[in-house]
Amino acid sequence: MSDAHIKYTADGGAHIKYMTDGGAIINLTIDGKAIQAHAGQTILEAARANGIAIPTLCYHPRLLPIGSCRLCVVEIEGAERPMTACTTPAQEGIVVRTQTERLNNMRRAALQLILTYHPLDCPQCDAGGACELQDLVVAFGIDAQPYHAVKKSQGQREFATPLIRQWPDRCVMCLRCIRADHEIVRTHAIDLIGTGIETEVGITDRDACISCGECLQVCPVGALTEHVSRVKARPWQSQQVTTTCFYCSLGCQMELTCFENTIVRVQAPAHSGANQGSLCRRGIFGYDFIHHPHRVTAPMIKGAGSWKRVPWSEALAHVAAMINKVILESGPDAIGGLISPRSTNEEVFLFQRFMREVVGTHSIDSTGRLCLDPYRQALRAVVGRDYLPPTLDALVQSDCIVVAGGDLDANNNIIAANRVREALWRTGARLIVLHPWRGRLAKEADCWFPLLPGDEPRWALGMIHLLLEHHHEALAAAQKIKGFPELKETTREFTLERTAKEIGCAPDLLTEAAKLLAQAKRPAFVCSPPLGQVHAGVDQITALANLALLCGALTGSGSGGFHWVGPQSNMVGTIEMGASPLVLPGYQPADTKGLSVVEMMQAAATGRLKALFIVGEDPLITLPRRLVEKGLASLELLVLQDMFLSETAERAHVFLPSLSFAESDGTFTNCEGRVQRLRRALQPPADLRWSGEVWADIASFMDKEFPLTSPAAVFAEITQHNPLYTGMSFEPTTPQWRGDGREVPLDKAAFTAFSAGRGEHDKEYPFALSLEGIFENHLIGSAQQQRAKGLAHCSQSYLAINAEEAQTIGLVANGRARLITPWGETVALIKTSPEIRRDALIYVLSFYDTAASQLLGPEFNPQTMDPAYAGIPARVEKV
Repeated sequence: MSDAHIKYTADGGAHIKYMTDGGAIINLTIDGKAIQAHAGQTILEAARANGIAIPTLCYHPRLLPIGSCRLCVVEIEGAERPMTACTTPAQEGIVVRTQTERLNNMRRAALQLILTYHPLDCPQCDAGGACELQDLVVAFGIDAQPYHAVKKSQGQREFATPLIRQWPDRCVMCLRCIRADHEIVRTHAIDLIGTGIETEVGITDRDACISCGECLQVCPVGALTEHVSRVKARPWQSQQVTTTCFYCSLGCQMELTCFENTIVRVQAPAHSGANQGSLCRRGIFGYDFIHHPHRVTAPMIKGAGSWKRVPWSEALAHVAAMINKVILESGPDAIGGLISPRSTNEEVFLFQRFMREVVGTHSIDSTGRLCLDPYRQALRAVVGRDYLPPTLDALVQSDCIVVAGGDLDANNNIIAANRVREALWRTGARLIVLHPWRGRLAKEADCWFPLLPGDEPRWALGMIHLLLEHHHEALAAAQKIKGFPELKETTREFTLERTAKEIGCAPDLLTEAAKLLAQAKRPAFVCSPPLGQVHAGVDQITALANLALLCGALTGSGSGGFHWVGPQSNMVGTIEMGASPLVLPGYQPADTKGLSVVEMMQAAATGRLKALFIVGEDPLITLPRRLVEKGLASLELLVLQDMFLSETAERAHVFLPSLSFAESDGTFTNCEGRVQRLRRALQPPADLRWSGEVWADIASFMDKEFPLTSPAAVFAEITQHNPLYTGMSFEPTTPQWRGDGREVPLDKAAFTAFSAGRGEHDKEYPFALSLEGIFENHLIGSAQQQRAKGLAHCSQSYLAINAEEAQTIGLVANGRARLITPWGETVALIKTSPEIRRDALIYVLSFYDTAASQLLGPEFNPQTMDPAYAGIPARVEKV
């Protein structure tokens, strides 16, 4: 057991995980074949790594091995009895046999016992043709059941989430689902219930289930099935296409199962991408919007207040004529473009070329920039570059992690949260969480700081002060970095007592957090919006980046990294392809600055911007509503390209239909800088066209040159013009990352000054409000028109408030209250908790909430031109 990593749980048990990375090389023999393995690998891992098959059923590579099915038994020379390969460490010089008559008889007997309650003939099972038990039965030639017992048939029933159906009669008690729930997501929503022959997998805490589908993903049989698609298909009837999820910036790899041009199931391929076999509820269940009957599949022009379907040629000629008219009368600067950060790299690259080269404007933007730019600007100030290379794999190997910004679990960045959890049990990592609410991840933390949005700079200064005062010997390398004397002088005033008082925490908690960071050999930081989306958002992130630099989180391949996880799938790629008024592709500086999306709305409202071309965005639900309404109403031409008539699209003059992610071909760049393929899985509706063709035809109608090419050809062009993508392939055989390798050069790194000022307190609005999830609604509709039925059950927004504050105001849990800011109001469901900071409010938005934008104000961060999505002055009243 000395080769295993052991983490003891709160209940006194122990989790055992054999470490497989970086161990010394050992030699052993399996079935007469001399092989090598890493010290700490199990016999099963060593065998599979060398192409030697050993049957399993309860084993899963992402779960702790339990050896309960007994199918992986092997003989070890010198051992008294066969051992389970999944739980036995490989050792130097051992001789292992996996295929003997004795072993196969034992495996056959174990299978026959498993089949006691399980039918051999299962024509109606959803897993038929893709069932691990079925494959094993065939492999061992079992055609009869020698053991029989009577057990009442239970049929199907709803599982912990309405999105999954449970079939208890098909269960083989491998416990994979329970272990995935307890080990990967740690919700403890399911467990064994009952006793004796009636023991079964059951629901222990339905409210704890987050509908992530992790249990569904690991089930080896048909005991758990998804309940979104009514259409089912056998493997030989369907097609499987591996592609990239289009929701958040993690860019999870997913496998779409398609039958008769319909998606019928989504799974995650094992050991692939940042997700490594996991998906969140949006990724696994949020796909059915593609087939919604309200999808628009033909161009439309609005006349006399109503839409009229027209041929493509008429619509595109009309757009071209109107753009030419605006250019002739007001110049190209009177036109702007806004493109979705869920567009492919190829689409974004072409769109910015179309706007800059054909139209002649530099006013190009994306809401992805609103999420990424504060982080990018902070990095440029501290390390002299626009991005950092470390991947989430580095996070998993970290020994101390700081999580700041949004609640990763509540904001559907559950995959990032689970990678943090993996570090907790894999390396025994320590966890520090900065968030006003003690959510699921914060409850697992060693130190939880309930900071108000904007308090992060003061917290960072206090931590730096403690590190320099009490742990300076651990910071020798940092003392050689430019700006260190100035940093030391700046933090001198932020004593333990002052910092604790200003941020509202116990001094001992600060001392403990500083100790954890000082002891860390591989510290890591994980940040996400709404961090950076207060009025001094760049300072928030600059402060944390200074602390990360001091602790060694940015010092090369041995560090844990400074990670940014955002809400949009191609948030990074969109900016790196040039959808920004400030930079060209590859972060190259633009000679001429264009207008940001906020400035475009302001210019439209005053008549300076005449036309706006929007691709896949719905600014009415993500930007200050009053400003957007005024700007859109003043435009002479609004062209909107999307799948559905969104609220913004209803105000357009021309609507152009677009492809869904499952009908598209191209690439996304995820938050790690990993460049991944988006592959076409479905044929689009007749006459629907790729965006590149649409823009090429508009250019042609404008009498401009804009050659039409394929996504693959566009990517080849990107590799020629974008220095970050030089040498990349559209169809790589191995994972590829943009940039110059995985190392972090710190020759330009410097500790950088930042503001730690605090805004004035407004007695009329005593709370600081954060909006979490405002960028997550994309194509799936509104509360009135829910297009993704798989997400309908988790579609209710709520306002989280401290329980004592709620009682003082006269609010009750699960009741409703009026949420008011200086710019608007809404009525929200109330969720109370004693573990929320008393002067904080967190509005957790559902996938279908489209009204929160009316709470946003007209004040913007002057560095990034972002509205404030956190630290918003607010009050709450009874309805």
